[in-house]
Amino acid sequence: MYFKFPIYLGELLEGRDLQMCGLGESIAQHIQLLITTRFGENRYDFDYGNKIWEVEFENNITTAEWEEQFRLHVINSIQQYEQRIENPTAQIFTEMVEKEWPMKKFTEVRKKVTILIKADLTETKEAFSFKTELFLSPMSVG
Repeated sequence: MYFKFPIYLGELLEGRDLQMCGLGESIAQHIQLLITTRFGENRYDFDYGNKIWEVEFENNITTAEWEEQFRLHVINSIQQYEQRIENPTAQIFTEMVEKEWPMKKFTEVRKKVTILIKADLTETKEAFSFKTELFLSPMSVG
């Protein structure tokens, strides 16, 4: 069993047990953390995280180039920091999503990124898969 994120230390200080989860959920939580952490954000390991946040607002690369960079960063982070899986592959899909705010009289356009990861569990060679969606780059259109 593994600790479930987020860890509430107050529960531990109050003498309660921390929430636990299985191997698959633990790996998924860790991959989500790897994807959403910027380089340098972890003060104990500046290489931990995902470099894509450095090019989130780049306009001089195509969507396909951006997706490929993101894909490679995700795979590199997983290979370096998640040893419980092997042979990871990643697929990245982006689309622009509009949300209207009628009361505020503006439309927000955001980049929606879908991330699909497939790999094998290191110990058992069982298939592992993970999917998440992120919303990036809010832009307002008045």
